[in-house]
Amino acid sequence: MRAIAALLLLSACATTQAPPAERLRGCWIERSNVGGAVTMRWLPDASGELRGDLLRYSTSGASGRERYVLRNRDGADVLCQIGDTETCWAVAQGAGGSLEGGRAFIDQFGGDRIRISVIDDSGQRLIFQGNRDGCD
Repeated sequence: MRAIAALLLLSACATTQAPPAERLRGCWIERSNVGGAVTMRWLPDASGELRGDLLRYSTSGASGRERYVLRNRDGADVLCQIGDTETCWAVAQGAGGSLEGGRAFIDQFGGDRIRISVIDDSGQRLIFQGNRDGCD
């Protein structure tokens, strides 16, 4: 539990940056040393919500896809994973707040590197970490 609390404080410090939509918007890539890559594109849809598409590639082609959306609920940003069901986490802003229901951390480093992770009852999960890339 102490490790999670320490991680929460460390991550919270990094999340006091630009609003989440500004941090996410655009295209990102993480290349692997074994020939694969993970890409994530965050682009607005017709309703103005920011949609995230994560694609995993291996040497044999695309091997997995995940979909996300960043939306505003009652004045607070939430990150949702969209699938058969929708799972949402409040986006951490600053050092305060409870972990109840989980928190999403969207940390940007120098404008060219991003890390998206979630902490909830099952622990911490890294969704994506990579560098800015051009959108095709």
